[in-house]
Amino acid sequence: MKNWIIAALVVIGILIIIGVAYDYGLFDNISWEGGAIMLAALAAPYMAVKNFLFGNKHLKEFKEKYENIRTQEITHRSNLDESIKAKEKRISDLDKEIQLLDAKMDVLELKKKNVEKTVKDLSIEDTKKEALNLFGD
Repeated sequence: MKNWIIAALVVIGILIIIGVAYDYGLFDNISWEGGAIMLAALAAPYMAVKNFLFGNKHLKEFKEKYENIRTQEITHRSNLDESIKAKEKRISDLDKEIQLLDAKMDVLELKKKNVEKTVKDLSIEDTKKEALNLFGD
């Protein structure tokens, strides 16, 4: 029974050593695929326990990057929304100015028609009097 305990402790120790080596990336550049798969399979229990107890550093980094990107996106969207609202307000103001100018042009057209009608209705004598009033002798 004592031999089984010693053997189990040796196997657990070897698995822990392999797991630590895998965690530090010692097996990343192995070209022998089968050996790498075997070592990764032996390191898997260690990694599972380590990640359960201490968390996965790669997952934490990924979550931090994701949160940073998300806050930047929210800021960017709010800036775009403000820019769009400002441009919509500017367009609305320009539309109002166009309507005001159109109304002024309509008034000028009416005045032009009235002047044309008045000029058309003038007699020759009235035309001469108006020319003298406007241009003098």
